[in-house]
Amino acid sequence: MRVGVFTPLLSQFPLEKVFEKLSKLNISTVELGTGNYPGDPHCKLSMLGDKSALKDFKQKLADNGFTISALSCHGNPLHPDQGTAKAYQETSRKTVLLAEKLGVPVVIDFSGCPGDSDKAKYPNWVTCP
Repeated sequence: MRVGVFTPLLSQFPLEKVFEKLSKLNISTVELGTGNYPGDPHCKLSMLGDKSALKDFKQKLADNGFTISALSCHGNPLHPDQGTAKAYQETSRKTVLLAEKLGVPVVIDFSGCPGDSDKAKYPNWVTCP
């Protein structure tokens, strides 16, 4: 069994420091945030348009003996504000494209939460009866 870490929990550290900390714990698998709620402290979607940065990122992972279990872009693509929803959707779309380029078979996202009417400004998340 592989044990991995969701690296946005260590977003205060640069990726090299994350690798150092995790290696000491015999952990070599990471789930990386690419935006939306987890942020993108260690994996930037801008690599999609920068072959050199993508190559360097892959090499950094390999040099440190790490693999990626998943890319995470939890957001709310059903947000009642269309501009907000579109931004979440775009991050999700780009995350899927980056996963393909990195050979990562798993992307983690939220299904989303709509508003309670056509005029809603905020998601309607009822958590108890």
